[in-house]
Amino acid sequence: MTKSKVILCAMSVMFLAGCAGQPKQAPTGSEAASSSSAKPIRVSTENTDAAEPSIAAAPDGTIYVAWVEHRDNKEADVMLAHVDVEGRPKSEPVRVNPKAGEATAWRGDPPTLAVAADGTVYVGWTATLPVQKHANDLYLSASRDSGRTFDAPLKVNDDGKAVGHGMHSLAVGSDGRVYVAWLDERNQARTAPAGGSMQKMEHMESNREVFVAFSADGGRSISKNQLVAKDACPCCKTAIAAGPDGRVFASWRQVLPGEFRHIAVAASDDGAKTFSPGIIVSDDRWMIATCPVSGPALSVADDGALRVVWYTEGEKAVPGIYWVESKDNGKSFSPGRALAHGEARGTPILLADRRTAPLVVWESNEAGSPRVMSAPLADAGSPSPIYLASVGELPSAAISADQIFVGYIARINDRRSIWIVRTNSPT
Repeated sequence: MTKSKVILCAMSVMFLAGCAGQPKQAPTGSEAASSSSAKPIRVSTENTDAAEPSIAAAPDGTIYVAWVEHRDNKEADVMLAHVDVEGRPKSEPVRVNPKAGEATAWRGDPPTLAVAADGTVYVGWTATLPVQKHANDLYLSASRDSGRTFDAPLKVNDDGKAVGHGMHSLAVGSDGRVYVAWLDERNQARTAPAGGSMQKMEHMESNREVFVAFSADGGRSISKNQLVAKDACPCCKTAIAAGPDGRVFASWRQVLPGEFRHIAVAASDDGAKTFSPGIIVSDDRWMIATCPVSGPALSVADDGALRVVWYTEGEKAVPGIYWVESKDNGKSFSPGRALAHGEARGTPILLADRRTAPLVVWESNEAGSPRVMSAPLADAGSPSPIYLASVGELPSAAISADQIFVGYIARINDRRSIWIVRTNSPT
């Protein structure tokens, strides 16, 4: 199937490298810089290998950025930085995991980050289990002093098995309840050969199960784990979102007979204690025997409208970013609509703000060249995507006031580093 290239908007936004040591970016023609953008700022420490960024906005307009700092001995730490409204770090990064080196992550499963209305910062992360290669536990850490210190981490998975618990997602409801969704293999056997890497396992792992848990006391305790679905694509990230009326939605990529891999959504109207059966949001007819490493993104509007964004290919879809909407609490969905055509990498990000139209950020990967793109959801037609960065990989993003903050990976002197850029949000 021919893959259409992403259309670049004449109003493209480009983040320039105006300081020494910044990643190189060279705008030309329609990719010229916009005065509404700011220069990128590095948030990870120099001379470290930093990857897997995650961003969340705080009620006071500041931003938190989490990422994973990797070392040559396979050890890793989850780091957190607090950034002011100008995009400048307010203090030195803080390690989230209490034991140095115990964290683990890869490009498909970064840390998750959310900030509650009372300012509590929540970070979801995974830790290695030395008793079993590739096994991990899922943890939730909470900071009640603006990210300066963290409580003892709370283990989320309650199975006690040395297996995989990952591809996790995190959300905080308006009532302060914290929700976590993830893929779990407690009821399945690993199939990777000895010595196989996590990346190799994208092509050989068995399907997973989707689990959800919640905390009703600010991350001090966790509920019993709730099984939501079976036969989930093992390397596609989950998504979870809480609506203003307390409904909770979980989403994942379902594996159907014939190796079709489509996005599914389940809803809960009792605070994530139980969930409805998963519903496929779009019959894309994407048959793929390996894992796309690309999950869904969710948002719930003030009027309860649920929006789902994902990447697909398949018989019924030109490769690209698509979206649907449900106005009956996830019972049915509108026909899938194209947001942007072209090959994408990773899971798209769906940003929702009361003052602006929902906005999608993703990594375009046409011809193997990573570019960070964005476009608003539109009921009519496909808007031209806005070009955000020419060298950014695996972006994360958040809206704060009238600004969009985007975190991404850039490579400098063969090392990965985390940068953030900000621009005005669309009106």
